[in-house]
Amino acid sequence: MPVPQNLTGTGNVLRLSRRTLQSADDVATYLGAPLGQLLWTLYRAPDDVRYRHFEIPKRSGGMRPIHAPIGLLRELQDRLHVDFKQLYRAHPNAHGFIDSRSIASNAADHAGKRWVLNVDLEDFFPTINFGRIRGLLLRPPFELGLAAAAVCAQIVTHRNGLPQGAPTSPVLSNFIAATLDRRLLRLAREHKLTYSRYADDITFSTDLAQFPASIAVHEQIESGGFKVAAGEVLEQTIRACGFSINAKKVRIQGRGVHQSVTGLCVNKRVNIERQRIRRIRAMLHAWEKFGLAKAAGEHMERYRSPGRRPRHDDNGRAFRNIVYGNLSFVKMVRGPADPVYLKLCSKVLDLDPNPSKFIRQMVFGADNYDIFISHASEDRAAVAKPIFVACESLGLKAFLDEEHIAWGEAFTKKINVALGAARTVLAIISSTSVTKDWPLTEVNTALALEIAGEKTVVPLIVGRPDMSKLPLIRGKDYLEWSGDPVQVVRRLREVMAGHGGDVKRPPTRPGPTSGSVPTVSGATTGQTSPQRERSWLQRVFRKPD
Repeated sequence: MPVPQNLTGTGNVLRLSRRTLQSADDVATYLGAPLGQLLWTLYRAPDDVRYRHFEIPKRSGGMRPIHAPIGLLRELQDRLHVDFKQLYRAHPNAHGFIDSRSIASNAADHAGKRWVLNVDLEDFFPTINFGRIRGLLLRPPFELGLAAAAVCAQIVTHRNGLPQGAPTSPVLSNFIAATLDRRLLRLAREHKLTYSRYADDITFSTDLAQFPASIAVHEQIESGGFKVAAGEVLEQTIRACGFSINAKKVRIQGRGVHQSVTGLCVNKRVNIERQRIRRIRAMLHAWEKFGLAKAAGEHMERYRSPGRRPRHDDNGRAFRNIVYGNLSFVKMVRGPADPVYLKLCSKVLDLDPNPSKFIRQMVFGADNYDIFISHASEDRAAVAKPIFVACESLGLKAFLDEEHIAWGEAFTKKINVALGAARTVLAIISSTSVTKDWPLTEVNTALALEIAGEKTVVPLIVGRPDMSKLPLIRGKDYLEWSGDPVQVVRRLREVMAGHGGDVKRPPTRPGPTSGSVPTVSGATTGQTSPQRERSWLQRVFRKPD
């Protein structure tokens, strides 16, 4: 496929040589697609060539139809999506599908209010039809010609509406709803209300003694009870913007009951519902008591319909991802320093034998280190600290315990996370370190992980240590400490660059003396593979045999 002609910068978005797109040929050239193939895909191709159709369950019950574009149509929508996002200027009260905004930011302005009114728009995406999109593309900031606007509208619509599942639908819905946002914000200010919108969820809140009748009213129903309905002024305003209210999803919540905005509790502050926290704790308890496989199987059987369950051998991975997704949600709402969140993450670190970069970053903000410096405390000042400083000066990200572990932090957990994050372990082996349990278990575990293909270990020999307690190191290439930390770090950087982090032999450039550790008489290499069913904490800090 030819290279698209779109350039960076909003001045060139949907432009060819600084002029607006006018024809179908212009659109094809801009998107880098042959004109004939583009037109066949849009107007003649069978539906199953353009979209994949499936359903997902709604939170409120029932199924939501999804129409996900495939093939060339997906490529075209992906390219237009980038351009549309560059041109969109978010309304301050819109929060859905906007970078740096979320359901939490949408709920924040309504926290602690006396009254909260929730209104849902009916058939939000399908209501935005081909004609509305074409009209949008004819106006600034797009200003396409009639033919170009029609072709682009055909690319992003399906069955005369925005398809749920298309990458372009969210941002286009925000473009179309911009008028709605302006009018509802004006209406809210006139009635001393706070307004926000997240996709099709509209929320008003106030501290007034009564909610304005033009916005919401209580209607008596045949059974003698009452229901909440949208006020006449609100309904007219929404209808004038081309949308309609889902009468079944209008609800008003006073301060004395549970107040919810986009699924979050807002009675006092934005918070997660207790039921979600209890569910996460229950999942972790099952993982701890029964193991990952059994906990995952039970969860899928209880909460997933047969058609939505993963393959049996993927249950564990899917369950783990569900746990991590829930933790990420808790972090988004409650913040990274929240004690409940940190306690849940700490539990996951104990349970997961191979915590991913995702969970490490969530708990400690730890990115992948280039070098983990393993050492005895007696070697820190003379050897480890100078090497750490040299790593910083030469652009390598190194982990040294005293530099990265603050007072009061869980020492073993921090070491555990850093060792898991590092690609290469520099093992400082001295006459002192071979007599200490902590450095020995650390180095032996790193060596076992190297055998399993998870780490690269580079020994740095200081003096003439007794190697009998490190049987896995015999025959390995090593560096000798000459007192020059810069030479050590340069050697590490060279071998990492030359071997992609899988160090087998040190390079032959001048530097610290290199060689092979002599074989230790009578030593054995039993138990060379790490036990994956143990947690990292157990593997790293188990007592030596």
